[in-house]
Formats: sequence, C-alpha cells, structure tokens
Amino acid sequence: MHLFDNLCLTLRHYGYRHKIIEDSFGNSISNLGLIYKSILISIIYKKKLKKENTVAILMPNIVVTSVLFFSIQYLNKVVSIINFTSGLKNIISSLKISKIKTIITSRKFIEQLDMHDAIKKINEEVKVLYIDDIKSEISLFLKIKAAKELIFYLLYSYALFNYIFSCFSSQVKRNANDPALILYTSGTESSPKGVVLSHKNLYINRSQVLRSLDLNSKKNKIEKFFTCLPFFHSFGIGIGVLLPILNGHKVFLYPTPLHYKAIPSLLEKSKASIFFSTNTFLKKYKNYFKKENFKYIKYLIAGAEKLDEEIYSYYKNKFNIKILEGYGVTEASPAVSVNTYDNFRLGSVGKILYGIDYKIEKIDGYNKGGLLYIKGDNIMLGYQNENNFQKIDIKNNWYNTGDIAFVDDDGFLFILGRLKRFAKIAGEMISLVQIEEFPKKLWPEYNHGICSVLDSAKGEALVFLTDNKEADIVKLNSFMKDSGFSNLYFPKKIKIVSVFPILGSGKIDFKKLQELAEI
Repeated sequence: MHLFDNLCLTLRHYGYRHKIIEDSFGNSISNLGLIYKSILISIIYKKKLKKENTVAILMPNIVVTSVLFFSIQYLNKVVSIINFTSGLKNIISSLKISKIKTIITSRKFIEQLDMHDAIKKINEEVKVLYIDDIKSEISLFLKIKAAKELIFYLLYSYALFNYIFSCFSSQVKRNANDPALILYTSGTESSPKGVVLSHKNLYINRSQVLRSLDLNSKKNKIEKFFTCLPFFHSFGIGIGVLLPILNGHKVFLYPTPLHYKAIPSLLEKSKASIFFSTNTFLKKYKNYFKKENFKYIKYLIAGAEKLDEEIYSYYKNKFNIKILEGYGVTEASPAVSVNTYDNFRLGSVGKILYGIDYKIEKIDGYNKGGLLYIKGDNIMLGYQNENNFQKIDIKNNWYNTGDIAFVDDDGFLFILGRLKRFAKIAGEMISLVQIEEFPKKLWPEYNHGICSVLDSAKGEALVFLTDNKEADIVKLNSFMKDSGFSNLYFPKKIKIVSVFPILGSGKIDFKKLQELAEI
C-alpha cells in the first residue's frame, strides 16, 4: 500500500486521534491534521519540485519533518533522507548517488548544527529550500484548496469512490511497488550506498513487526513510541515513525539520542511505552536512569549492534526491565528478527519474522555458522551507487546480509559478526567481535574495538583500540588466555583513542576506527 493511502486509512480504521505525533518543542498534530497539512505543503512545493523524481530532506526529529515527509509522498515523489551526522563528504556523495536536484532543510536546524559552511557547499551542488520560508506563502486560498483536495482524497480512500475520483482528480496514480524512500548505508566499512525501499517493502515490514510484538491498536492497546533515533536511521523512520502513526499508535519525537541525561526522565514524562535504542546508547543512559523512569515502558528493544550481556543484566537487575534484542538491516526495511516475551533467548536476536525466508551458506574457514541470506517482500528494490541504480545483485531474490550467523534448533538467530569483521591469522579465521567481548568485560564503562592490519609474518595482526586511558594489553591478553584462547586471538598492539568514533545511528564507525588502527 502507498504510504499516503495508508495514512488516509488511519481515519477509517482508528478514527480521529488527537496528538498522534508530539515533539520535545511542544508541537503536536492529529492524524487528520497530518493529512491536511501534508496536502497544504505539497501544493506549495508542487511547482518548485515539478521536475524532481526524488527530493532530499535534511531535518531533525520534529513534527514538521513528518508533515514534510508525507507531503512529498502525496506528490508521489521519492524521499531521500540525508544523514546530517555523516560529514560533508558523505552528504554530497549521497546527493550525487541519488541524482538529487533539491534538498529541503530548516534555517533553525542549520543554525543549531552550525552547518552554515557545509550548507554553502551543498548549495553549490543542489538547490536548497528552507521549510521555514513557506509560512509566508500560505494564504486562505491555498488553505481552502488543500481542504478540497483533502475531501477528495478521503473519498478516494473508499473503494466506492475510486472511479469518480479518478475521473475528476488531477492527482497521479500511486503504485505500492514504486520507490518510496532512500536511506543510506552508514559507511562503517565503505562509502555510503543508497538503499531504495518501496511502499510495499515498508508496509510488509511493519506488518511483520506488528505480528511478532502483538501491537494491534484495534484492541484498544494504543502504545506510544519514544523515537530519538533519527529519521535517517532505518529503525528511526521505519519502526519509530511510520509503524506507530500508520497503525493507530502515537509517537513522541526527540531530536537526538545523544542527550544522555535528558532522555531517561523524558521517557517517563512523555508516558512512552515503547523505546528503541542501541547498546552504545543504553550504556550511556544507564547511569542516569531511575526505576520510576520505566513506569510506562512495555517494550525496551535494542538493535543496530550486539547487545552486551552486562548491559542486559544491569537493566534487568537494577530496573527490572528486560531488554529485547532484535536484528535488522536497512535493506530489509529494516527488521529481520526480534526477541519477544514469549520467545526469548539471551544472546540471540530472536526468531526471524514471519514472511522472511533465510538460509545459511557455509564458508571455508568458519567452523560455526555461515553467511546469512534472507528473502521476502520486505527486501529492498536495490542499491543506488556511482554506477546508477542496481537491482539486488543476488540469485532468486536472496539478499546477502554480509553477516555470519547460525540458527539454533529452536529457531533463534545468533549473529556472530560481519563477514568483513574477521581476520585471517596463520590460516585461521578469527572473529573480531568475539575478541571485543573481553575488553568489554574488563572495562565495561568504556568503548572498545578490534581491527586487523597487514602483518608480514602471519598475514594479519590485531590492534586493540579503546578510550580507556588505563587499559593494559598485557592484562587483556592474560584474561583471554585464562579463558582458553590461544595467542592467535591476542591483540599485538594497543591504541588509546581520545574520542571514540561513533556514528549518529549509535554504531561504532569501524571505517574510521580502521583508519586509526592503520596510522
């Protein structure tokens, strides 16, 4: 189903709901208001964006971003969401990959991020429009015109009026198989690629998550999502925004996950019942959380990176909160698996969602598990790269996740690490993720990473990077030896990193970490 059609159907299925979206600046909007204002803004932007197939947005987590997103969907154009934390080089690369001609942002936002110099350089590549400027263009005539289009569109959402609407409306026909959204790979290991997701991809994945977590708002179980993961994050937009507002739930938007002191109390204040986060952020929040902050929380779900057992235990013992770990990739729209209260296994990322097929392909050198492939209607249309659009480069629609994994006898999925995050030392495949568990246990308050560099003696050697100034490689290797590991697994060098590289999504920036390891 097309995203805007889905938005209109919220009125039929769930009725008029006030404050379906709120943000930390005191703004709010109902589902009807979201539809109306999206149409109103689309009227203003229609001529400005007439020649564009894809429109980029560079915006924070606020109500107006949701309105802007759906206004572009109403114009039947593709939304490209730019990662403003990725640096100017990656931003311009993303714009070029998607052949963007226009980007929409906010003057206030650019001011807050101090991106004036960056936006000047971006403006050399594409046209920049500011959402702040449209207030002066809104007239009574446009408001009436938007109201008329709203009435026609709501009538159109009922099958009885489809034919009548198609005869009199100038709106283009919408196809669920068309591209809806472009997100960009994080660039943790290489330059970013554009991931093209269709309306159908996003619709199917929302249905899969709703089924696994039993989030049916028709049962009068109206949940409230606390979404601080940014719009450019696949879980931020797909699960944190689209899932709640298109399925009768509510969402509270917060502009950044980096406000470690503020977010715990805001969870309680906003009365949010569902919170998605990452291991890195949960580690930062834990010292500021109080038990009462979880008063309304029903689901605390961690994804994007491996959940440390120490973090799980801390939240369980300190706050009596069970963190449910899940797994997803942007290319899967994004959710692939999740633990639930009924089906839970610590250390796993849960059972694979309904409607997703999987297979494990054995790889030489790996004793356990293999390369994970998935297939389903939630898998992306393809990649955008420097060589134009590329459909999924796989056989029979199987997508190669690049993750080494295994599934146990009960159907629980375990992610062992990225294929690229293995080193070959003296002919043996060594998991970098496995080694990273040891410094986490020794110094849990700090950030750690293991990288491999070329070594003339054994092919590759391991470098331990950390922001713990007191870390001792001898102590680390001794700890690993006591745990039964051979010296092939021991890092040969330690590097203290003053500012550990973390992406806006909450993941470690392994691309930058590798650069530091090679210096």
